[in-house]
Amino acid sequence: MNWQPGRAKLYVRLNLFLMVILLGLSMPSAHAGPLKNFGYDTTAIGSGNSEFAYGSSYGVLASNPALMSRFKPHSGLEFIFYKNNLSISLMNKPANADVPITYYDTQVDDATSSMDRALPTVELRNKRRDTEVDDFQVMLGGGVTYSFGIDGFRLGGMFVAPLPDQAHITTYWPHEQEQYFSNQVHFTRFGEWSPMITGMLGASYAIPQFNYLSFGASVEVSIRSTAVMGIYMPALQADDYSKSNMDMKMAASVRPTVGIQAEPLDWMSVGLTWKLWNYLKVDGEGQMLLWSYPATPLEVGDGKWVPKRVSQPNHDYSLMYEPMEASLALGFRFAEQWQVQAVATWNHWSAYRTQHDETPEEAAQYRDIEDEGEVLNIPSINGDDYKFSDTFDVNVGVSWQYLDWAQARLGFIYQPTPVPEQDGRTNFADSDTWCIAAGHRFDFGIAESQFHVELGLQFWQMVKRTVHKDPAKIIDEAPDEAIHIFEAASLPALEGLQTNNPGFPGYSLEGWTMVGAFSASYEF
Repeated sequence: MNWQPGRAKLYVRLNLFLMVILLGLSMPSAHAGPLKNFGYDTTAIGSGNSEFAYGSSYGVLASNPALMSRFKPHSGLEFIFYKNNLSISLMNKPANADVPITYYDTQVDDATSSMDRALPTVELRNKRRDTEVDDFQVMLGGGVTYSFGIDGFRLGGMFVAPLPDQAHITTYWPHEQEQYFSNQVHFTRFGEWSPMITGMLGASYAIPQFNYLSFGASVEVSIRSTAVMGIYMPALQADDYSKSNMDMKMAASVRPTVGIQAEPLDWMSVGLTWKLWNYLKVDGEGQMLLWSYPATPLEVGDGKWVPKRVSQPNHDYSLMYEPMEASLALGFRFAEQWQVQAVATWNHWSAYRTQHDETPEEAAQYRDIEDEGEVLNIPSINGDDYKFSDTFDVNVGVSWQYLDWAQARLGFIYQPTPVPEQDGRTNFADSDTWCIAAGHRFDFGIAESQFHVELGLQFWQMVKRTVHKDPAKIIDEAPDEAIHIFEAASLPALEGLQTNNPGFPGYSLEGWTMVGAFSASYEF
């Protein structure tokens, strides 16, 4: 067989394509983290994540996959980084709002039947404190699109992974129950991301007979898991010793994106995209067996004895929620050099699930575990007042091909917050965010092959927001009506409102984020 240069190029291209596809499929993701805001590659970052009507890179797999048929097949690698400088500053808490140590001396069950009891403030593991998010994260990305010689067809894949191997997930409670853990207020939508590996695969097709119309679809793979932890404690007196087994099941799910792009005129383009919601669902359950458990075993019909176990089935998580989205974009070309596009994206935040698999309106109310979910202590709260709102994001991008080998980009993003006023129990810390973006691309040829390198920058600003709590909507965690466990007398230290809610009596949040990206690509 004669080895021909054209055939060698084909093998190289196919190998590159297969390598990136395999990397993407072998790195399933639960969530794209910050990339939903920034964009999934350097081109998207430099253009303000606006590539919905026109596109030039494999990053359109996440915005409008129909655009893959509109540019030359290529592959590339890139580095993306971001630096956060965000803060939540807590207002000073009145000293008489601390839960006193004398709370241990009360007949708590006479005042409330809730199982969610506060700890004395002095015994909390972490002191109530401000939240500073100043992390620096680097990610490696890669992608490819290929036509396989089919006119109008493209198959594409991409991946983005944190470096060096820093994928992690952190959860928190959005109300007073966070006192047992970090005892801080946490950002909800922007800033406190859990870096995860992202992989996508998609295809597009522009009908040759109707070249002004292109269709595309892509999928992002997520992992859903169910975990059951079995624990045996031989002695309650030695609570740091136990035996355990884990039963974990995992299943893959996909987040589809469907896009259409039409160019009814040479100088005009319209893009329409729909994307399903996405979050990592984890169903947790605990089964505990204790030695000499003070309960009579149950006798069943066949004569066998079944010991009573402690079952804790409600350890469910909904992690890294991304809402369902629908985007409409309009783009224009001027004088073969200028390209402008604007995008409006509807985000279905009203279906939001907290990290502990509640809606915000459910989290805002205090429910009695022992009494079939009866709302306790704060009847003044209407949970619907705390439901997240659907929002419309706006992205605008401009590109200027001022030389045959050089192109400059500018972009702007505005994202309103879906979070309502947090004057009650919950502390969903969020505010409006806006971004300005800039990018530049250089094209050059080497040995009859075409390459380009690209830079992208973004500056994000979170608008300052101040939250003031209404004491009438805060749970009194040391109820006034609780009496001394032995003397049956009231305790003066319990009078008034005592709470370990880290957001009481209020807080303010603000900050900025810098994003940068560099990529090198090879056109097929």
